[in-house]
Amino acid sequence: MSGDSPADIPPPDSLHLSSASGWLQLGNPGEALADLAKVSAEHRKHGDVLLLEWHIHARNKDWERCVEIGSVMAKLNPDDPSGWINQANAMFYLKRGQEALDLLEPMRKRFPENEAIPYNLSCYACQFGDLVLAMHWFQAAEKISDSEKIREVALLDPDLEPIWEQISK
Repeated sequence: MSGDSPADIPPPDSLHLSSASGWLQLGNPGEALADLAKVSAEHRKHGDVLLLEWHIHARNKDWERCVEIGSVMAKLNPDDPSGWINQANAMFYLKRGQEALDLLEPMRKRFPENEAIPYNLSCYACQFGDLVLAMHWFQAAEKISDSEKIREVALLDPDLEPIWEQISK
């Protein structure tokens, strides 16, 4: 996140963060949350701590909590697209696709080089059946990044299944 780096967090908090990350990588979000809870109040809103907390709650499919964390991330670091993307993705998984689209669409102009934004907008449009809009956003993502790689990922993404046939052409 903007201005934040793990080096900004001194021990023992940096060790708790590292341990929590390790637990999540091992597939144990409960232990990851327990270690993350040991991070002092001074560093709880650090970008890396919030991002890891978002990923832990996402693993648990606690999308309401993920919306809250994404919102905090966006407020604390408005120039970092990850907070906006994480908040919108959590809304999407709560079947609030239109809200996700409304939140993330303005970020397209703010972060024009971030291919994850139009890619996610394509996923959201698929959720509410606007396949023309979905293809529009998918093509916008392709223009920003490696088109072949984006297609490869998209053809494995069940959120984009409604446009798989168009993507594979």
